[in-house]
Amino acid sequence: MKKEWKIKRLGEVCSITMGQSPSSDTYNDSDGLPFFQGNADFGKIHPKVRVFCNAPIRIAEENDILISVRAPIGAINIADCRCCIGRGLAAIRNLDTTIGAYIYHALIANKEKLIAQGTGSTFKSIGREALKELYIPVPPLSEQEKIVAELDCLSGVIEKKK
Repeated sequence: MKKEWKIKRLGEVCSITMGQSPSSDTYNDSDGLPFFQGNADFGKIHPKVRVFCNAPIRIAEENDILISVRAPIGAINIADCRCCIGRGLAAIRNLDTTIGAYIYHALIANKEKLIAQGTGSTFKSIGREALKELYIPVPPLSEQEKIVAELDCLSGVIEKKK
């Protein structure tokens, strides 16, 4: 990490929306917004639509990072459409000082820290404060772009090797 990089809390560089599950009688097969409840809806990069909701309470926008906040903590996907999020997820949206793909990689790198903060006897979970208080390095935007390009390239190599 370079000296000119700043260390900031995630809540300083991103907005965080915690999910909230709407009434189950608003779930359906085709009407409303796609509804993602948690890790079970996640694909490799983007969630898979299984259920819709016609009375969403908490909404994530396209390109928001979706992170599982309970059982398991730390699974990550990227919303590829506007969607409703249930209580097993949080939506993280980068602000002007960061690139979304950089935040995505920073969250992957900090997954174990988030898991370690989980509380609960039956299912471990984290709340908004744990996400807001997560410290990440924040280099200038040009450096973020270089880091993302390199990590994306390495991810591609790993996928080919698999």
